Amino acid sequence: MLSLVTAFIENVRVITSEAYVSMASDTAVQMVFGNYNKELYDEYGLFAYGGYNGMGLSDFEAELEETVNKNLAYKPEKTLKTYSDLYRLKDISCETGDYYTLDEDKVFLGQISDYIAVSAIENVKDYFTEKDVKEDISIDGMLDEAARYEDGAYNTDNSNESEYSSSGEENKKPSDEELDEELKKDPAGGNPLKALKNLINNGLLSLVCDVSKVSEAKIEAADKSSYDKGKEDDNSSAAKFFKSLLEGEESSNLSQDKLLGQAGQKGNADKLKYIYYAENVLSSYIDSEFNTVHYGLEYLVAGKETEKENLASIARRLLIIRTLLNMAYVSTNSSFQSKSLATATAIVGFTGIMPLVTGIQWLILTILAFEEACIDVTALLDGKSVPLVKSPVNFKMKYEEICSVSHSFFKRKGKDYKEAGGGIISDGISYKQYLLLLGLLIPKQKLKDRLVDVIQFDLRKRFNQTFEFRDCICAAECITSYNIPYAFSYVKKNFLSKIKTEDAKRCVTASYSYVDGVWEY
Repeated sequence: MLSLVTAFIENVRVITSEAYVSMASDTAVQMVFGNYNKELYDEYGLFAYGGYNGMGLSDFEAELEETVNKNLAYKPEKTLKTYSDLYRLKDISCETGDYYTLDEDKVFLGQISDYIAVSAIENVKDYFTEKDVKEDISIDGMLDEAARYEDGAYNTDNSNESEYSSSGEENKKPSDEELDEELKKDPAGGNPLKALKNLINNGLLSLVCDVSKVSEAKIEAADKSSYDKGKEDDNSSAAKFFKSLLEGEESSNLSQDKLLGQAGQKGNADKLKYIYYAENVLSSYIDSEFNTVHYGLEYLVAGKETEKENLASIARRLLIIRTLLNMAYVSTNSSFQSKSLATATAIVGFTGIMPLVTGIQWLILTILAFEEACIDVTALLDGKSVPLVKSPVNFKMKYEEICSVSHSFFKRKGKDYKEAGGGIISDGISYKQYLLLLGLLIPKQKLKDRLVDVIQFDLRKRFNQTFEFRDCICAAECITSYNIPYAFSYVKKNFLSKIKTEDAKRCVTASYSYVDGVWEY
């Protein structure tokens, strides 16, 4: 009877020791996570332990074991002994089982999901209301003849016959002076081809903003090979410039209606979370307040090494989108059609080759659409909202102004647009909304990596140079091992003599995660 009673008591004692150690371990792991990275949380809403000054898994385990021992040795007031004396625990040790760091995709995405308001994600499609956007016009092949002309394929004189025309006075190419004089009578008041070449000499970015005020700081990426290398536009002639700008692989994805359609695709749910989180924690060109990285949203989309390159890349993409969209309008405007035909005839009418005249006419229309796009992008970078599609009411360029444009001209024209609001897209679209749409074209992994680059770079510059995003622990299991000696040693005698000492070794597991459901991954 004594053996039965004492064995029962011993069994209860061993079992309840697990509950006691579990309680000590549960509170310990939460207390250790209480020493979270405050800068990371305050600035970006991300919860994690360590990540700076070399603090990582080993520090986490050491702090965890120390806290567990303190919890087990707790002695309430007015008591003679600690609770652990009842169990006489020995050889207490702690180690980390499974753990998750912040750079793991699902964990990072889980924290971002908690950061973003649930309603914003569920109703994200409403942010990009469906619009009947005109199809962007394709200019494939339309500029070929114009490019041949600018390369000199149609140069003629009195002595040599051309492939496309017979020799003679009526086909003699006019001198530059004669052509300029003739074009002064034209509605354009000059040669649009020459005007464009002069316009793009200093780069596209200089057309839409004051480059002297643009940040040129470098962004330190975790993987420097990840910087995207963009192709330079061919500025040797007006036609080649537009062919390189509008007919490349990049431009095929930059149709405005396709961009708007991206927001409704089911596979973009995670991308939308990254993008909306970035919009809340990163700044852009139009924001006056910023941290270390001014053009963080631009880096998210472009992935270039310097801030200026990122802004230039975004400006280029916006110019492509708006030029293609504006072409849909100018190509159907009868006034622009007749005036551009007159200008084209004045420039190359001497050849008598109608395909060439048509090619030059389309080049002039493209120049007009591009200059209207410069007004649009200048307005976007000035915090304005521009119409989704153009009409006679909101088209800013006059044909007579095609040869007399500049950045100040574009800025003056764009002042009539309304200030961008924070609501859904209605009649106009803002710069940030374009950034969000462009972000949907970036692979999900690149979005995440670039977001991490900006966060890490900023925290290193402002708080601690040793900060490492990949070392931030945001979920962990605490495995506590201990020995519990038998209280009634005589129980081991007689018929219970086969009980071994190692049978007294026990372990319990406690876990903590800032995001619910992390252990289900």
